[in-house]
Amino acid sequence: MEPYGSMGDVIMNTSQKLATGLVGVLAAASAAQAQDQDRLLDLRRFDSPYVYVMSNDIQGNSVAVLKRNFFGGLEKTSVVSTGGKGVGVGTTAPPPDPLGSQNALLKSADGRWLFATNAGSNQVSVFAIDGSRLHLVDVQSSGGSYPVSVAQQGNRLYVLNGAGTSTITAFQVTPGGQLVALPGQTRLIGTDTPLVGNQPNVGMTPAQLQFSPDGRWLAVSVKDASAKGWFELFGVARDGSLARDPVITPSNDPQPFGFDFDARGHLVTSEAAGSAASSYDIGRDGDLRAISSDVANHQAAACWLTVSGRFAFSANAGKGNISAYRIGNDGSLSVVNGGVAGSLEAGAAPTDIKASADGLFLYVGNSLGGNVDTFLILADGRLLQVGQTPVFAGAAGMQGLAL
Repeated sequence: MEPYGSMGDVIMNTSQKLATGLVGVLAAASAAQAQDQDRLLDLRRFDSPYVYVMSNDIQGNSVAVLKRNFFGGLEKTSVVSTGGKGVGVGTTAPPPDPLGSQNALLKSADGRWLFATNAGSNQVSVFAIDGSRLHLVDVQSSGGSYPVSVAQQGNRLYVLNGAGTSTITAFQVTPGGQLVALPGQTRLIGTDTPLVGNQPNVGMTPAQLQFSPDGRWLAVSVKDASAKGWFELFGVARDGSLARDPVITPSNDPQPFGFDFDARGHLVTSEAAGSAASSYDIGRDGDLRAISSDVANHQAAACWLTVSGRFAFSANAGKGNISAYRIGNDGSLSVVNGGVAGSLEAGAAPTDIKASADGLFLYVGNSLGGNVDTFLILADGRLLQVGQTPVFAGAAGMQGLAL
């Protein structure tokens, strides 16, 4: 597959292009961006030298370990079975989006564990992270049907089951990484989407769950292609238990999808139907108050979103590109560069996106190509492609990315 436009030159000469991009960044930076200059110059400060990618293979799910180099590029070092099954490309929606979710694969906050969902066998797997190696330590029933997203805080893991009567199920994570179900902590989400074959209609399912930065709320995004989607926020007690009932806030867009929080605790979400983004402030009682609503990127199917510093990046499956939004101190959003911050190779379809914690690089999973694309994040939010790494077979359902 040939790279898009001039990206072929980038891939052929990564070092030269990276250096050129950095010079351009530093030259364009103003005095007010001095802190960003220091961040960009410190290329050696990696939060983790590894990136993890999930195959979602229908015959047997697995996770690939990719090692980051000095320039942010990746090299596949190993592939480890999850002990469960994925769903491949699914049956009710064409590739590239079989899970319709974000955070199907998640590294724990302390870097000790990697949690993987097995939507095809209704299980959750736990790996111990040992340098470049992963050791499978437990596989448990997800407590529902079609697990698609996980969130972890302290010794609690919460799993979002997306098919049938959708639920959040809770587990205690033991010191050895085993999962112990906490049945009294199961919470219902207001969707009931049956499986058709091995996949529900992913336009009508919950997409993600994630804790707010202060740990007070567990947020869930819910898609409803027939009407309006919504968010559910569950209060979190000091012992990690969830409130019985959530606070529900409707979304203007039928399909609020991937979301993340900025440093000030604002919730920023992608919107698949309108290919846009919105931002919210969390009220004292858990209600979401809109800051910027439906800021269009003029692309198609903005589904996955990650926040990195002053920017939010959305992966647009319908156009094979990435949009960037500048986040104001008040949480307001403004689209960067007309809606296209960077493009993948021709024929690509991004299905997941994560930024490195050092704020230097953006990693994008391309399910149709079976590869991960690496971008350098420039100071103005634009992206410079610096690598493309084959991981799994193309158009086979690869989905799930963790750093």
